[in-house]
Amino acid sequence: MNDQLPDLPQRNLDQADDEITLKDIILKIQEWFSIVWPHRVKIIALSLTIGLMAAMYTKFIAKPTYSASYQLFFEEEGGGISGAMRLASSFGFSLGGSGGSSSITVKEYLIARDNISKAMLAELDRGRLVDRYYASTLEKDEEFSQEFVSNFGVNKRYTDSILTEITLALNDGCLNVSMVEETGVVNFSVNFNDEGFVYDLSNQLIANTEEAFIDWKKEKSQEAVNGFQGKVDSLELAIDATLRRLGEYEDQNNSLVSSVDKMKRMRLTIDMEALKVSYGEYIKGLEMSKAELINLEPPFKYFDAPTYPLYKEKRSPVKAGVFGSVITGFLLVLFLIGKVEAKNIMAF
Repeated sequence: MNDQLPDLPQRNLDQADDEITLKDIILKIQEWFSIVWPHRVKIIALSLTIGLMAAMYTKFIAKPTYSASYQLFFEEEGGGISGAMRLASSFGFSLGGSGGSSSITVKEYLIARDNISKAMLAELDRGRLVDRYYASTLEKDEEFSQEFVSNFGVNKRYTDSILTEITLALNDGCLNVSMVEETGVVNFSVNFNDEGFVYDLSNQLIANTEEAFIDWKKEKSQEAVNGFQGKVDSLELAIDATLRRLGEYEDQNNSLVSSVDKMKRMRLTIDMEALKVSYGEYIKGLEMSKAELINLEPPFKYFDAPTYPLYKEKRSPVKAGVFGSVITGFLLVLFLIGKVEAKNIMAF
């Protein structure tokens, strides 16, 4: 134990040497300053040059960004089930879940590949959106242009890969969709450097979403109509059969009718009344489901659809120049200091 005591002062001294003091920091900053100062003119000149180039590019070359936005509002309608659907469910018809028109489902479909693919391939007055999306690339890249013209729409694998690439690119920086949890309102916007493309794409995505969910509701409503129609038809057959049997008893001589026959006739009368009530309810459901099928609407409403001119956002040349100069200067300083520090490390 006593043999280890003399080592303690040396250990404390080593720990003290490893501590970084304020003086060490100041000395290190002075050392870095002495490295950078001789190159100050080059750093400032290069930084200003890059900043000026960034400002000129932003002013004369960079295209502005156009935006089109929607706010989609959803109506509360009995948890998403219409009157005809609720009546059908009460009669035991299984017509699927009720969440097909929820704001979450609409939010996901707005930027889904299926929706974007339909929009890209739609025949519009100004041409297909997929051709307009690749317009500049088709002009500059002859090889891509030839491949695109000869394969797109002909080769399914190539077509699908192009549409997938466009979907990923648009979702990465052009399409924005969010939902307000408290109200269920969906905010949807499209951003791109071509005003006509933004206008047509946003309209087409919304129209496709409306059509998709109307088709879904139409399918469910048609199932309700078919279910009610089948039940009404079967009830009509049952009523006809019951009426024929009642007519047979009416034709018999009342004096010859036995008590058993009277009981059967009473039973038929009760059945007839029950059939009449059921028939009325199913007729009501059939008419409701037919009316709903005729008057289908999308699950959401929106106001103030985008109109020309769209909102245009142009980057400030001054901000671009300042930002370019500052970043360039910082990187040059970092490079010079890192170069010297790397040499010092390698010297050891």
